[in-house]
Amino acid sequence: MSIVEKTYPLNPALSRGRLFVFLTGILWSLAGVFIKALDLPALAIVFYRSFFAALFFLFFLRKRGWTFGIPLFVSVASYTAAISFFVWANKLTTAANAIVLQYTAPIFVFIFARLLFREPILRLNLFTLLLGMAGVGIIFFGSAGEQEAAGVAVALVSGFLFSIYMTNLRFLGGVQPVNLTFVNNLVCWMTLLPLVKSDLSATPAQLLALAVMGVVQLGIPYFLFSKGLETIALQEASLIILVEPVLNPIWVALVVGEIPSAATLSGGAVILLSLGFRYVWALFGRIYPGNQDPR
Repeated sequence: MSIVEKTYPLNPALSRGRLFVFLTGILWSLAGVFIKALDLPALAIVFYRSFFAALFFLFFLRKRGWTFGIPLFVSVASYTAAISFFVWANKLTTAANAIVLQYTAPIFVFIFARLLFREPILRLNLFTLLLGMAGVGIIFFGSAGEQEAAGVAVALVSGFLFSIYMTNLRFLGGVQPVNLTFVNNLVCWMTLLPLVKSDLSATPAQLLALAVMGVVQLGIPYFLFSKGLETIALQEASLIILVEPVLNPIWVALVVGEIPSAATLSGGAVILLSLGFRYVWALFGRIYPGNQDPR
């Protein structure tokens, strides 16, 4: 497999896209805190946060920028399934295990990008991926004897579905990110309503937390992620958001008191090292992928 790398000047659009995706990872990382703190069924949490996200983005819809077809169907289906399985996994196992196992997604993203778009896997990205996945492996094998099999399976399925969602965004260039965020969450809460209608009782404090979760932790970061993919490559985006499995267990430990294992801490450090190497190299070497599609 031939690898092409070229030297380019710094590109403000690329920097902005990277920032959007990095902020996405930070906001997504707050999920574990909300899920662990809310004493509600998993699907009820998914229902409410998608409801509040859809309600928020209803006020920002664009008349233009709609493209209906199979990619939009794949988007809403993979989105609904991925976030449902992820919340379910958080209820079955530790937040650290759930988020890290979900982050097998970059492996599938790299495979999909190669098969569907014929994107060469650049040496810098491949090294970052392998080192990051080594961190995932440290956490997985270090926690294997302590986590329930069901939680592991659900988290892995969530990762696969998340990779489908990310890859499919490449086919949705004609849809405005704000419109896509709205329709994904609208379909999600409408789909789940028949399944959770008997589990929707919640206190005012819980509803407030769910509203914040829906807007700040779910809706806005998915919007930022879609915007980021307008300017950076899919491979790179899947690497930047590896910051989420590092931060997620830290927030949960600080707020909820669920302390990550030594394996989780060690693996998280390896993931951070992989990301740090990738961007220090890019900053000082000024190396940017020659195959990077601005969309």
